[in-house]
Amino acid sequence: MMLCRREVLTGSASLAVAAVLAACSAGGGGAVSSASPAGTDGASAVPVNSAPVVLKSVWKGEALTTRVGPAVVQGGYTVVKMEISVDSGERFLLGSSMFGDGLNINTLAAVKLISLRENVVYREVGRTPKGIGYIEPDSPAELLPVFGAVPDDMDSIELLLPTTGVALGVPVVDAPVAGFDVTAAIANAQIDESIHSGPFELNSLVVAADRSSDTEKADTSTTVNVSGDVLFATDSADLSDAADGVLALVVEQLELYPSGGELAVTGHTDDVNTDEHNQGLSERRAKVVADRLGELTDLSGWETTVSGKGESEPRVANDSDENRQLNRRVEIVLTPADSDEGSAATTGAGSAAGSGDMPEPVGPVGRGPDGVDIEIDGVPARISLDSVTRYAGYLIGTVKISSEQEVSVPLFLMQIPDDLLFIRMWSSYATSGCTLLKGNSRHLVVDFINSDENSIVLAGYISGTMVANDVRSLPVVWPDTGEDTVTMDMIGEDDAFGQHLAVRLTDIPVVEA
Repeated sequence: MMLCRREVLTGSASLAVAAVLAACSAGGGGAVSSASPAGTDGASAVPVNSAPVVLKSVWKGEALTTRVGPAVVQGGYTVVKMEISVDSGERFLLGSSMFGDGLNINTLAAVKLISLRENVVYREVGRTPKGIGYIEPDSPAELLPVFGAVPDDMDSIELLLPTTGVALGVPVVDAPVAGFDVTAAIANAQIDESIHSGPFELNSLVVAADRSSDTEKADTSTTVNVSGDVLFATDSADLSDAADGVLALVVEQLELYPSGGELAVTGHTDDVNTDEHNQGLSERRAKVVADRLGELTDLSGWETTVSGKGESEPRVANDSDENRQLNRRVEIVLTPADSDEGSAATTGAGSAAGSGDMPEPVGPVGRGPDGVDIEIDGVPARISLDSVTRYAGYLIGTVKISSEQEVSVPLFLMQIPDDLLFIRMWSSYATSGCTLLKGNSRHLVVDFINSDENSIVLAGYISGTMVANDVRSLPVVWPDTGEDTVTMDMIGEDDAFGQHLAVRLTDIPVVEA
């Protein structure tokens, strides 16, 4: 089943970026004290003071150190300081694509400011005509992305760098102690007033491995979509033998809320047959599902409504057999009287989804910390995931892909297959295919829906050319599965976009932030 916290656009403040390269003066505010948290290639520890968070990565074959923070809120914006240095101390061309979003390669558009504790993200949508340029010896590059203002009481934030990692617990401080000129950073930023900054709430997605159901979970409601092809035979309103197994997932959600609430059951069809026929079929199917739920659990505390929408509200266009299958569904919306009951019931337990056997792997299998040999466009490479960090109800990891030879990376290598992609319409270059497999459920990459109604994943991306001895760092944020070790699985199915990477990494330890 898909467990998704469907989010609402809650703000529209503009934001922008100042990508300013500057030499750091001796004794400046960017110096890292002995109390600085030690970054370790992935999500780093939460700092206890105003020192920056340190991340290690490799870009174009060069080992880099990135210091993130502090952040400052001023004049309706949040400015975050980033310093990047080359570990070798040699002059290095950082280039213009390290932090771009594919369409805007010479910007910091793919950097995301996040509050995982508040389940929100802010977009960096400033545009600068300049590339990132060179890092000089003993003179780190200073980047100052500018976002919309976070709340006054927020003392730390997270920052996702798409080719580096996720910096956890970046301190938010007052301007006088920031160690950089906040006013100048905002003045130099190119503010695009037409683009909303957020905050946008985060969606946590869990999908049944057989694609039989999916769920959206918001703060006040839960929406479960159950496949009509699993519940019913073609053009029938009689429940199948497999129906109870899928409806048990709905019962599990209902029983999280002993105080009850409102329950809406709605039938939907594809566009085959007439409008009148489909309307009647959808109504009959909804009633049968509602009746069966009442037999499987006590609905006396739930005010239940039943309706059918026929073919009038498709999830996706009815332009293929696969899409019509997505549209044939029964939608069940729970609006509990006390939404806190569900949170209390699952505290410390992670997601309840994950019973049953894991599907068989499609590609090579190995322990995540050890890594697994793969091929990229016929060139030998290796993928690994040393650990994931548990923080504020999420798991954060940095997937590493390395190659000893130069290789051109296919655009869709890390993409999830299109039957799942079309539900969210994720960008092709992002690492949306990295799922955490728990039993027969896939926990997908966390995403958010921006003001343009586009779904954007909290993950890195890999595209273009990897040089010899390159190591790409691909940060990924998942919902917490509640386990001590996790399994990352990439499905690797053929679809209209080509072949995606198939691999399974097991025994990945979960560490506490």
